[in-house]
Amino acid sequence: MKKLLKLMGIFFLILGTIGIFLPLLPTVPFYILSVIFLAKVSKREIVKLKRIPFAGKAIYNQVKRSLRYAKRWTTR
Repeated sequence: MKKLLKLMGIFFLILGTIGIFLPLLPTVPFYILSVIFLAKVSKREIVKLKRIPFAGKAIYNQVKRSLRYAKRWTTR
């Protein structure tokens, strides 16, 4: 299960990065999906995303804000 979540997280990260160059693909929703999937795998993956040289901190701040809203909707 963790391998599938990690694979989906990497897939959405790649789609989001492609979306920077192609105007038809949205970037931010793919990055948010990527971080949500990677957050379920482990916290190390989130730290790896945060260490991306140019956009890591901006991505992390957006995701942190979106995860705060997503936690309100969970039913656990």
